[in-house]
Amino acid sequence: MSYPLERPKVIIILFLAVCSASAQAQTGFLRGRVTDTLGAVVPNAPIMLRNLTTGLERTTTTGADGTFVFAGVREGRYLLTVTASGFAPLSKEIDTIAQEIALTLEPAPLHEQTIVVSGSRQEELRESLNARVEVLTRARIRDTGYETVAEVLRELPGVVTRRGSETAGAAGEQIQGIDSRQVLVLLDGQPLIGARGIKSGIINLDRQSTGKLERIEVVKGAASSLYGSDAIGGVINLITREPSSPIEFSFTSSGGSFGVFDGRGELGFARDRISGYFDFERHKNNGFDLTPTTFDTTGAGFHRYDAYGRLRFQATRTLFLTTFANGYWNRSQGRALGEQGDQINWTDEESQNYGLNAEWQMNARTTVQARGYFARFDEISRGRLAPPLNTALPDGNLFERFGKADATITRIIGERQLLQAGGEWLTDRYRGINRLRDASGERADMRTLWAQDRISLNRLTLILGARYDDHSIFGAAFSPKAGANLRINENLRLRASYGRGFRAPDLGQLYYRFLNPTSFYQVIGNPHLEPEHANSYQLGSEYATRRGSFRFGLNLFRNDVANLIEAVNLGFIATRAQLAAIMAREGIDPSFDPVLNRLLFFYKNVRDARTQGVELDTEIILPRGFAVGGAYTYLDARDETAHLPLTGRHRHQGFVRIAWEAPRRGLRLNLRGTFYSSWIAARSTAGSIVRDTIAPGFALWDVYGAKRLFNTERGTLEVFGAIDNLNDSRDPNTGRLDAQGNPLPIYRPEQGRTFRVGLRYSFASGRK
Repeated sequence: MSYPLERPKVIIILFLAVCSASAQAQTGFLRGRVTDTLGAVVPNAPIMLRNLTTGLERTTTTGADGTFVFAGVREGRYLLTVTASGFAPLSKEIDTIAQEIALTLEPAPLHEQTIVVSGSRQEELRESLNARVEVLTRARIRDTGYETVAEVLRELPGVVTRRGSETAGAAGEQIQGIDSRQVLVLLDGQPLIGARGIKSGIINLDRQSTGKLERIEVVKGAASSLYGSDAIGGVINLITREPSSPIEFSFTSSGGSFGVFDGRGELGFARDRISGYFDFERHKNNGFDLTPTTFDTTGAGFHRYDAYGRLRFQATRTLFLTTFANGYWNRSQGRALGEQGDQINWTDEESQNYGLNAEWQMNARTTVQARGYFARFDEISRGRLAPPLNTALPDGNLFERFGKADATITRIIGERQLLQAGGEWLTDRYRGINRLRDASGERADMRTLWAQDRISLNRLTLILGARYDDHSIFGAAFSPKAGANLRINENLRLRASYGRGFRAPDLGQLYYRFLNPTSFYQVIGNPHLEPEHANSYQLGSEYATRRGSFRFGLNLFRNDVANLIEAVNLGFIATRAQLAAIMAREGIDPSFDPVLNRLLFFYKNVRDARTQGVELDTEIILPRGFAVGGAYTYLDARDETAHLPLTGRHRHQGFVRIAWEAPRRGLRLNLRGTFYSSWIAARSTAGSIVRDTIAPGFALWDVYGAKRLFNTERGTLEVFGAIDNLNDSRDPNTGRLDAQGNPLPIYRPEQGRTFRVGLRYSFASGRK
């Protein structure tokens, strides 16, 4: 089909015209170096430069040699602020750009300011963002003892991932009550695939390792104006590590309950004009079974290999090239109760993604970035009836290929505006056996233009943006956004934002045809679906002391989703006459070929949904190495069409953390608790009567400890251990049987108390 992009091209033309016509006042470079009190350089330290007259903020980080540079800086008064983990923040007023600035940080285990990129597609301090963004730093991730992204996300306000599903099934996520299908998962700003369009919109975060991550950023609310379709509920961006030494490497090995093993090796280097980072991991879990009286297992065992590599090269003084490759190879095995009897299932799954980025600093105030990205996903499922039959069952397979190219131009205009604009193209293709209506495959393409302008008015920062998407199946969509950040003083900020979201039905919802081999149901796609739309409102504030010893955040939110798509149960199909009547009534395409003697699920635009609530979170640094933190979320999630609460949502959710650190002894300890209120685990409808199954609330306590064994020029070695689910919380139905002797349904497949111990060795060459 043709793509009507002529009118949106005006955005880019006007943008370039503004860039070329902007005033060219005298500018220069602001350079500096950050060291500690012993004279050692401090790499990867966030630096913020604020114009004290206009309020325009710019950010960067120190390099491996502790140096930093801001280009295109005009004469004036500025505030330079530097923060780093383990050091007290330092601010310094400057009124000249001619001299090199020397900054010395003093040790202090205080809260660190964090640079994030997910909230606005550019580097900003989290405190300066207009959108609500949660950040988990590498130190915070390390001190949970968790190995997967799904596990660490549970400790963020407003974010829910189902615990206990590490091997019981794919773990999705909720952000402010919005489900996985409406949440986009990225790795360094590029989409992670995993056939999410077929698999209920889920990227299995229980298989995403935290090993190579520097931090995790979670954008809340509709982010379609920046990230397009699939981001109407928010974005989870996994940011990988940057090496900070001429040579550094580490090895980590841990094991625990249920045959869990996690091993990892990392290598990084940063020299003159080239840097690199490589990570290799192996993970294993023997699985678990909460219903020993039946043949099937609750959680399948698996083993998995992960590999990641990235090289960054400075080709010229103004041109940087980055290439990366990421992949995993996973095999799982479990038992199930199939239609033909007891069966054993094997699934081989693998995915690789590759990228090439080029960043060109056109001049002191203009940067151009171009990126190319390709990803592939393969899944092959095999089954065999259990002995003595050993009959092979039909295979199922699924293949996805995803390609994306984009370009962005960023321009600082005067001392009050930072303007960005860009274009994107992507293609997504699926094919497979027992997965799609047409085994030869389906395809969707998208072309996009977007722009946003950040305007600084001293204490007030405004951001205005819009995105134009042209989908090969659904045509055009327009997604605007607006936000404001008001700096009351250096401690208190107010924040408000609005975003319009657009999500085209994925290829699974359009063309899915799946006959479940282990249960009596089938799922049929619907090519006549309409896109989903969302309006998201966020209003919040944050208070933090200058030295970071206390922080408190408040956020009010509301998300309205229209045309929400769901798989609707059309009933058990027993006769051909019944099937014909249902197909005629629902307009089901005969090419999907539904079968008899199964439940029939069919995708439909069924309802409008609303989620609203409040989030609170705080962090307090206490004397003698103690720190406490906590969060609470109140959620009101409703089906506006049926006037019923949404299923699978907790009205109340909380988190508390108590930590103690003795740096000289090399000792770290923490106790963490998460709390969830009751939720609707299942819903059935008989005529006009709705019956909800309510699962009770629960609390989970985890404890983690680490002790440094030595710290010398030969490296650092520490031992660590964790007890998860210290209170051994489980679903009340675990181990219980009904009157016929069958296990009762388990809505929270929690394994119970688990243990883990491990060793971590790291080495980094000296920095001068």
